[in-house]
Amino acid sequence: MTLSAEELREDKHRLADAYEFRLKGEGNPLSGSLFAAYVLGLVGVIYGSVLMHYVFTQWPQTLTFVHDNPVIATLIPIVVIALAILVAWRAGRTRGPAVPEPGFIETIVRTDLPRSMTLRNSWRGSVIVVAATCLGLGAAVPIGMTLANVTPAVIPVGIVLGAIAAVGILRAWLAGQVAGHGPVGTRRTSELLEELPAQAVLQQSLLSESVTMSLTAGDSRRARTQIFQLRLSHRPERISVAGPRATILRADLAGLRRTGTASLAWLVAHLAAIITGSLAVVLHAPSPLVLPVFYLLAHLSATGLTRGHQAQADGAGVPSILGLSWQEQTILHLGPLFLLDLIVTLATGLLTGAAPALAVSHALALTLTVIGGQLLSAHKASPPSALMGMSTGAGGGGAALWMAHPAIVVVISAFLAHLGPTIAVAAGAFVVLIGWQRASSRYAPARLKESIFEQAAAQAQERAAEKAKKAK
Repeated sequence: MTLSAEELREDKHRLADAYEFRLKGEGNPLSGSLFAAYVLGLVGVIYGSVLMHYVFTQWPQTLTFVHDNPVIATLIPIVVIALAILVAWRAGRTRGPAVPEPGFIETIVRTDLPRSMTLRNSWRGSVIVVAATCLGLGAAVPIGMTLANVTPAVIPVGIVLGAIAAVGILRAWLAGQVAGHGPVGTRRTSELLEELPAQAVLQQSLLSESVTMSLTAGDSRRARTQIFQLRLSHRPERISVAGPRATILRADLAGLRRTGTASLAWLVAHLAAIITGSLAVVLHAPSPLVLPVFYLLAHLSATGLTRGHQAQADGAGVPSILGLSWQEQTILHLGPLFLLDLIVTLATGLLTGAAPALAVSHALALTLTVIGGQLLSAHKASPPSALMGMSTGAGGGGAALWMAHPAIVVVISAFLAHLGPTIAVAAGAFVVLIGWQRASSRYAPARLKESIFEQAAAQAQERAAEKAKKAK
């Protein structure tokens, strides 16, 4: 239905009054998106260009390939953009680009105001963030090439490809959200927004709020399970008991098998991160911005391989049914990952020409940092109350800092690795130390509970002895 100019002006005034009522002068609806776009664009251009400059400097054959095969070199980013568009369409089925907070949907979107108008600012916020990210990355790669003595003419090409990626991703993202509620085709954005039912938008918004609350509480594993539904490839099976230690190892292996392709994907990503980060050319990188990327990727991918340790941490304070101390269980859960990372990183460094001392120190530093990061991640629990007041929005900034602090510690350790082999190993050992101390503090209630049980048993024995004496 087409609105007249007078009706459109009236609806705009009503929407402006609704925003004024909900925001109460605390800012405009796009302030958060503008700040996020500023950070993402700045980080993407500066960090990305420095990283690409290093890549093209250390591997000049990549520039030779681009020069000799311009068609293939152009098709590669196009294929990457096509894959990103496909992922964006799939993501729209779970959480689309036009999803305001639940209160806004209940009080404004459900009214008789045009749907395209009430969802406009939410959509514009997504446009700003995605466009800034794509344009930043589109500029970073050609800037890195230019710093490596390539003609600056590649910069406009990269920006154009970034703009194409932004348009394609946004369109596919919105189409994925609208799919099932109305035709997509070549319709305008306002018409697509009109097709979104308020209830469907509310369901996505509630899911988004639930994930945000899980992250605010420091439970990143619950947030991940809310977004990605794990498909178990095997029926539950009984684990054969062969001693408490072997049982823990078999249980971890069975858990990885049951998650099937998800565990395989985490394993491949983890191996790719530690192998690439252990290449001799990476270890000799003059820029301290290179190694933290692979440390961070190794840390994040390892979280998908340590679910047994995460489950153990979730039960902190409960006595073990296998009769093992929490220290023994922790070592058994993380020991296989420690050996895998140590062997792979050491072999990669030595085979690619790194000096033995550098390869050994890097293998120890990376492995210790990854294990320490897993200890911190599994035992971070809910954020302290002191952090909850660090920013507006119910302490969102403090909670985000608490959620990300294990990754931040890992990145700091990677920066320290550039100061020398001894400092690199010491930094990794320190990460393990603080992670172990965190775990020890989490298990302190378990030790207290056990001591209470012991005291109660001793008192019961004393009473039984007194009764026996009286009976005599």
